[in-house]
Amino acid sequence: MIRLGTIVLGAALLLLVFGVAPLHAQLVYLDDMPFFAPADSTSRLALVADFNRFEDSKFGWSVNRLLVTIVLPAGQQATYFIRMPFTTFDTGQVPLFSRWPWLEGIGGGEGWPNARRITSLSQPEIGVTGPTGLPFLPNWHYGVALGLPAGTDRLYPFGSVGMPFRLDLRKIYPWGADKEFGLTLGYLLNMASANDYLEGEEAFLNGYHLGGVLNWYKGRNSRLALAYDFHNRQGRISQLLGAQAWVPWSQDGSIGFKVSRELQGSLDRPAAWYFTISFRLDSQKYRPGQMISED
Repeated sequence: MIRLGTIVLGAALLLLVFGVAPLHAQLVYLDDMPFFAPADSTSRLALVADFNRFEDSKFGWSVNRLLVTIVLPAGQQATYFIRMPFTTFDTGQVPLFSRWPWLEGIGGGEGWPNARRITSLSQPEIGVTGPTGLPFLPNWHYGVALGLPAGTDRLYPFGSVGMPFRLDLRKIYPWGADKEFGLTLGYLLNMASANDYLEGEEAFLNGYHLGGVLNWYKGRNSRLALAYDFHNRQGRISQLLGAQAWVPWSQDGSIGFKVSRELQGSLDRPAAWYFTISFRLDSQKYRPGQMISED
């Protein structure tokens, strides 16, 4: 039976999607937090390598990125994660300040808007996720992430030297023995930039996030997922629809394929299409049902 919380959150999501008129402006791209689901067979000690391709043919933008994520156990149930991306950003015929001229800060950005292709380490991120452990929030998980002020603003909106701080809460609804539905509510506090290339009030916006994901677990290292995410950052809207499949390639390894599509207006989005191939290696030690040592 569907619980009251599902109805309330679902109704709120529909009202936000269809009841808010979007304003046209940019949105910084941030990766989803790696929530550890109760029915998942992956380990809390793992290494993940994501190969990303982001495209927006309307503006000639394309991004190739390698994102390495280290997952570490935190206590008995939570996980730490550390992310390090390496990004190549091709601005095509519409560089940053040509597309969004109001972003230019006091120091300008010497070489912009003439820059066409930028390659650099992007913004690292650290965080922790896990069950809340609160009796009045059963089956709720939390996620906290902080982007570190490193890299370069020249990779914006795919990377910057800002400090985005995020807090997410996810409610898990089991569906049979092999399926789970999750509803997410989150908030982003974007603590501006340490550089003067960009105008902080325009480029680094606060806002909230609502999302839903259906995970169907097909066995060890195997999963299908459908996800929808809605972001509102001070009236600037994103709607992202995605699908992902994970399949095993060894006893401890899996490979994932993901595609997402931005549904919102073209000027708001960092990209129109997001493609990802992922490789994951899991330790035997911290899988569900395995012996977990004291931390």
